Amino acid sequence: MHNFYLKSLTTILATFLLLPYAHGQAWTIYNTANSGLPYNNATCVLPDGQGGVWIGTDYRLAHFDGNSTWEIYDTNNSGLPDNAIRSLMLDDVGNLWVGTFLGGLAKYDGSNWTVFDLSNSGLEDNFIRSMLIDQNGIIWIGTTGGLHRYDAANNDWQVFNIFNSPLLSGNIPCLALDANNVLWIGTINGGLARLENGNFTIYDADNSLLNDNTILQIHIDANQNKWLSTPAGGLNILDNAGVWFLYITLNSGICDNSINSVAELDGTFYIGTAVGGICTFNFWSNYHSGNTPMPGDDVNCIVVDDDALWLSVEELGIVKFIPSLFTDVNDVPALPAIKVYPNPATDFLSIETPVNTTARLYDLNGRLQIEKENLTDHDLLNIQHLPKGVYFLELKIGEQRFIRKIVKMS
Repeated sequence: MHNFYLKSLTTILATFLLLPYAHGQAWTIYNTANSGLPYNNATCVLPDGQGGVWIGTDYRLAHFDGNSTWEIYDTNNSGLPDNAIRSLMLDDVGNLWVGTFLGGLAKYDGSNWTVFDLSNSGLEDNFIRSMLIDQNGIIWIGTTGGLHRYDAANNDWQVFNIFNSPLLSGNIPCLALDANNVLWIGTINGGLARLENGNFTIYDADNSLLNDNTILQIHIDANQNKWLSTPAGGLNILDNAGVWFLYITLNSGICDNSINSVAELDGTFYIGTAVGGICTFNFWSNYHSGNTPMPGDDVNCIVVDDDALWLSVEELGIVKFIPSLFTDVNDVPALPAIKVYPNPATDFLSIETPVNTTARLYDLNGRLQIEKENLTDHDLLNIQHLPKGVYFLELKIGEQRFIRKIVKMS
C-alpha cells in the first residue's frame, strides 16, 4: 500500500512538472522540463506579431506559437550556421534575422536560409550581438568587432570601429533608433554613442553624467527619452532635452544597481535586474521569486507583446507575465498628498506634508546634499548654496519612498 501511494504521488508530481506553471493566468513558466524549450538559458526573445515568440538560446533556436506548438531549429535540421543564438530581428517583409555567437548572421524567409559571415560578406566579426533596421531600410549590426552598416539593396557594407571612427569600443551589445532616425549605440566599456548623418557623438563617464561606460540595453520611450541599462551603474536616463538622470539604490527605490533590460507596457516601465527581479519605475514595486511564481531573480531581458511581458530568467527558462491579471504582489501604497514647490526653485523649496516626512536631496551622481527629518505641515529646504542644476528629492514616510526631480535655478 505504501508503494502504491508513493508511486501515485510520484506520478502526480511528474505530471505537474510537465505542465507550464501558470498562476492565475498571469504567470506562465516554460522550461525544458515542461515545454519544448530546447535550453533553459534564453539569450533573446522576439514576439512574432501573431501571438507567438522566437526564442534564441545557448543551444538552438525555438519558435513557440503561444499555444502548444514548438518548432526547433539547429545546424542539423536547418541552415543555421551556429546553435548559440545571441540576437533576433524581424524585417518589414517578415524575414527572421538570427545573430549567432560564432557563425555570423542568418536570414530565414520561412523556407530558405541565407548566411552572412566573414567568408562571404562585409562582416568583420561573426559574433552578432544586436541588430535593427532604420527608416531607410539600412540594417545596422552590432558585433564584438564593430558596428556594421548593411545596405541590402546595393549589397554595400561599411564598418565603424575604434580605428576608423570616434567609437571608444567596438563591442556593441545594443542598438536603438529614435523617431528622427538617429541611431543610438550601446558599447562595452565605451559609453553611449549617437550617430546622425554620419556624425558620431560620444557620451561617457568622463564627458557626461553617464554613470557606467557599459550599456547593455537602450529603450527609447514615446517622449524620446533614452533609458540605459548598465551592469553596475543603475538606470541612467538621457531625456530629450539632453538632461541626465540617475536611479540607483542610494537615491531611489530601485531594487538593484545591475540593470539588464527596460520595457514599457501601458505606461509602466519594467526594469529587469541581475539579482532583484523586476522593479516598476518610480513607485518601485518589486516582482521577485519571493512574492511571485518567478523561478529566479536574474532577468536577462524583457520584451513586450500586446498585454504581456516575456522574460528570460538566467538558466531557468522564459516567463510570460500579464501584469493586469496579477494582484498578489504587495505594491507600494500611494503616498499622502505632498506638495513641493516652486519647481524650478532658486532659494527655498517648500514642502507641505500631512504626515511626518524625511526629505533628502541628492545631486545627479547620488551624493546627498541636504537631509531634513521630521517634516510636518509646512517646511522649507534652503537650497541657496547649491549650484544650478538638476537634483533628486527623496520623500520618505516610514518604509515608503518617492522621488521627484527638482531643478535649481541660479
